[in-house]
Amino acid sequence: MADVQITLGLPVLQKGANPQSGPTVIKHLQLMLNERGGFPVLVEDGNFGPSTEKSVRHYQQNENLTVDGVVGSETWTSLLSRWMLQSEPG
Repeated sequence: MADVQITLGLPVLQKGANPQSGPTVIKHLQLMLNERGGFPVLVEDGNFGPSTEKSVRHYQQNENLTVDGVVGSETWTSLLSRWMLQSEPG
């Protein structure tokens, strides 16, 4: 099986973020954090507020990432890799 590399253009998200793609990308982030056992459990409302920031920091700490509450390339890569690994074909 060959390795596949995919390049995605994902926005940097942080508290108060309002990306051009709208709240949908934040809702997906919140869903992924909840699925990964995030704390606190988030309402998937598309608002990157204090609870989402806290959950991002919790995830970053558990994954030995830079703990800054910002979802940049390092955090996106980790989240998406874990998401893809748990979503095995059934």
